[in-house]
Amino acid sequence: MIEHNIIKNKKNNLIIEGQRIFLREINLSDANRNYCSWMNDAKANQYLESRFEKWTIKKLRSYINKVKQNPDYLFLAIVTKDKNRHIGNIKIGPINRIHKFADIGILIGERSFCGKGFGSEAIKLVKDYAFGNLRLHKLTAGIYTENLGSIKAFRKAGFQQEGLLKKYYFFKDKFIDTIILGILNKKYFQKN
Repeated sequence: MIEHNIIKNKKNNLIIEGQRIFLREINLSDANRNYCSWMNDAKANQYLESRFEKWTIKKLRSYINKVKQNPDYLFLAIVTKDKNRHIGNIKIGPINRIHKFADIGILIGERSFCGKGFGSEAIKLVKDYAFGNLRLHKLTAGIYTENLGSIKAFRKAGFQQEGLLKKYYFFKDKFIDTIILGILNKKYFQKN
């Protein structure tokens, strides 16, 4: 299990501190040129459904505001501890509070940070928070089979393949499969 601290800052915002990064609630001020560039970067967003839209700062602020207002989502910025640099985002949701499960989505927008373990650290931090604090039973992620980096990051965080959706998404002029990865909260739900 990854070492982390969960704290609230002076404004009572959630901060989950890891070894090299911390996760904090995303703010409207995060919707800047840099973040907007990730969303419009064909390489950075190639596996995101949001790639089909043209993003502006105004549109990002509207999206952030909408997600922050929805209690079934937790939307966090991934920030490096050494330089306080916002390098991506991770989202839990929608959260099904009856059945106690949620999906996780992640984007490492700063390409120079891809493939260096920051994604898997963020996934582990969110997993620990979802299981320990939100008391969820299960987390899942749907990933294009071509997205080897994300598959590797989720597996490194303990997720296992649970299914495969054949020819599910249209990607680069062809239909491709989507792998479904999941993990159970064994600590709090050992009886099941």
